[in-house]
Formats: sequence, structure tokens, C-alpha cells
Amino acid sequence: MVKMKLPSSTRQARTWSLEEVRDYLVRNSIRPSFYRLKIFEYLVNKRTHPTADEIFNQLKKDIPSLSPATIYNTLRLFLEKKIIQQVNVEKNEARYDATMAWHGHLKCLACGQVFDIQVENLKLGGLTGFEIFEKHLDLRGLCPQCLKIKKYQEV
Repeated sequence: MVKMKLPSSTRQARTWSLEEVRDYLVRNSIRPSFYRLKIFEYLVNKRTHPTADEIFNQLKKDIPSLSPATIYNTLRLFLEKKIIQQVNVEKNEARYDATMAWHGHLKCLACGQVFDIQVENLKLGGLTGFEIFEKHLDLRGLCPQCLKIKKYQEV
């Protein structure tokens, strides 16, 4: 049996200061430019699994000089340095997550939110002779809030 729940660390995560973000980038051999600081700060503190466009639209409000190319280039760098992961719960929708510990994602089909799911006791079979390089658990369903208000009828 696979038990899944929201990780308590995700639900009540503390907010990172800009200094902590800077130190983390430096420890991961990333030059902490203003844009990189703000993009990683957004990812690590918001935890909404945003798309590149969502990051751009949110940060553009406070940083008018920000360009979409800067967002995409920075996300590519963060992925290469393995400080974020790409989440693909939909075929044509790349989202980004700064939580690097093994966990799954559930996208609510009613409200569109993506939730972190803690995975416990997951057992896979039939992998003898294989070498696994990546693992992802992406689920689609309904969140407790949408089930509670019976929003599932709209799906």
C-alpha cells in the first residue's frame, strides 16, 4: 500500500531571507546576480510550483527590467545545477519546484493548484537489470478543498 500526504515541511515551510538565498546560490557555484536572487527567492518561498510565465508575471510587478529570457535562462541554470526540479503534471506545462527531496505532485483538476505529496512505502517491481536515473510521481485528481465544496462536478 502506498500512503501519500502533504509533507509537513512543505505546508509550514519557513521563509528564506535574501541572504540565505545568496549563500545557497554561492554554495552551489551560482553567481548571485540580482535576478537570480529574486527568481530563486520566489521559488523557495512561494512553493506554488509556478510556470516560467507565472514567475515572470509576478516578479515583473516589482522588477520592470526583467525579461522572459532572463527567467528561462535562470531556470535552465538552476536545473543544470540541480537546485530546482521541473515538474510536468501536464504534457505541455513545465512547472518548477525548489524542494529537491523525493516527493510527488498532485494537480487538482478543479482549481489547477499543484500540491507536494509525501511518498511513503512505495514499492516498484520488475526493475531487475535496470538502472534508474530519475523518478517522478505526478498525480491528477481533486484536492480536499475542491472535494469539500463539490467543485469536482465541474471537472
